[in-house]
Amino acid sequence: MINKAVLILLFLLSGSALAEGKPPELWSWFKDLNKSKEACEIQSSYALQVLGLENQVENEYGIYGNVKSNRVVVKCIEISPNQSKLMVAVAGYNRDSVELVRNKIIDSIQ
Repeated sequence: MINKAVLILLFLLSGSALAEGKPPELWSWFKDLNKSKEACEIQSSYALQVLGLENQVENEYGIYGNVKSNRVVVKCIEISPNQSKLMVAVAGYNRDSVELVRNKIIDSIQ
């Protein structure tokens, strides 16, 4: 399921990658949380709004959108009723920007 979200992100960027002539940077991270999947999703949505996420879409595969020129996907996975795993992937052509957005998302979700 996690790989599906990353594959969807890569697919969404594939047209842009061909136009640019170089592959985008893709930075991801996984984080174990001591909170429910629902709490993870609520905090993730809030953190993305604070970062200025545009074109937000939420579905069973995660929360998707754009932060400036970067494509973002955040997925919360239930481990137990009070534990979840956070998956964050950010893709774009500017390495510093991709890293910064990924780190800001990870740091803001506890």
